[in-house]
Amino acid sequence: MRCCFVFVLLTLTGTTAAASKRPDVVFIIVDDLNDWLGCLKGHPDARSPDIDELAASGMLFRQAYCNSPQCRPSRTSLMRGVYPFKTGTYFNAKAIGETKITTPTLQQFFLKHGYRVASGGKVHHGGPGDAGDALLKRPRDPRPPAGENNFGALKPPNDGYALDVPDEEMGDYKVAQWAIEQWRVASNQPLFMSVGFFRPHRPLHVPKPYFLKFPLDTIQRPTEPDEDDWNDMPEFARRLARTHAHKALHNGLSDHEFIVAHDEWDKTIQAYHASIAFVDQQIGHFLEALETNPRERETVVMLVSDHGWHLGEKKHWCKGAIWEQTTHIPFIVRAPGTMAGAVCNEPVSLIDVFPSLVDLAGLAVPEYLDGRSVRPQLQNPNVKRSPVISSYGAGNTAIRSRRWRYIRYEDGSEELYDHKVDTHEWINQANNPEHQTVKQELSRMIPDSQHPGLNVQDWYDKYQ
Repeated sequence: MRCCFVFVLLTLTGTTAAASKRPDVVFIIVDDLNDWLGCLKGHPDARSPDIDELAASGMLFRQAYCNSPQCRPSRTSLMRGVYPFKTGTYFNAKAIGETKITTPTLQQFFLKHGYRVASGGKVHHGGPGDAGDALLKRPRDPRPPAGENNFGALKPPNDGYALDVPDEEMGDYKVAQWAIEQWRVASNQPLFMSVGFFRPHRPLHVPKPYFLKFPLDTIQRPTEPDEDDWNDMPEFARRLARTHAHKALHNGLSDHEFIVAHDEWDKTIQAYHASIAFVDQQIGHFLEALETNPRERETVVMLVSDHGWHLGEKKHWCKGAIWEQTTHIPFIVRAPGTMAGAVCNEPVSLIDVFPSLVDLAGLAVPEYLDGRSVRPQLQNPNVKRSPVISSYGAGNTAIRSRRWRYIRYEDGSEELYDHKVDTHEWINQANNPEHQTVKQELSRMIPDSQHPGLNVQDWYDKYQ
């Protein structure tokens, strides 16, 4: 089966269905996958036929966003159903003052409600989690020969390498095969699966045939503006653009400056494309197995990514920012009753995953969850939704509506982008007198000490 980018595959079922006929639920999460998918048209050379086919058979949520642009805070928020600003979980490294979350994870919730749970690969940050009837720790990948491995967490992201190994030796292949085996286990219980695929996360090491799909002389770099994109950005935003998750510079050079200086831009884009093409094929193996359900149940499938990824846009690389490219993710749903090839342009985010899966399983959605189910949009993609929020630290927040992105940084500086005319976010409208009302309205949605009276429920009440 062939499909597209980060995505959510869901199969609708009536909420009144008897427990004995509850649907199977499959949740797939991909690591560091941005919108460079065929179905999302994030890059003209994208090769993601399996994810694209999935999107064509269900509903694609074109405006889907992460809650935080790093793995741990993003996955913690998703798996627990609460925003980072409620828990203080903003970065991969734990910080003083984080709140211990006592509500159940997705896996614990479905276990409690009678599901057999299988969780494998990178689902939670670092592993599958510790709740489930079957768990698979993320398998490790082969490495380049001694002396040729350029990967290091503190190094620039130009670590692409074409491995001389078959797919069968790669961790994501093993995750897909494990998932297929778990799917084929017969049981009287409904099944909940959470399956995490690691690529295109660094290091960008995948088998050589996937690199050959993207010859270096055909690589297209992200489009750049005629003038310096930083000209109208606040100083704080420029400093953020130079960093990669607050990591040290490379002898004074940012990731972007280093990659440009060493002529590694095209090679790194090639490696990222290759990594997406590789993981797409592994996901396709698993999706093909889902076509037959051994438990004779309907199936809810969701596929997403934990956050986006920059490859030179705004002279920034990787994650750790709150512009479009770092926060935009795939979100695809396929469900009985949903028109094949349907598209929803209303904003959704990872905070909506937990309530959506619970709702589509026919279970009562807990009141403590911050998100809202996407079931209404699956039935009618024009049903309005509220803007979504992404946090990178307590003082750095982005609000994304269907048309606008508003950012406020911890020093009070701002950015405002009109996606109706500026999809690349090149023209900062924060100081444009014509858009002050829009900016003020969006700024009121930032939940901090300055606006304690405006809570999450207020947003939904306003925008429904």
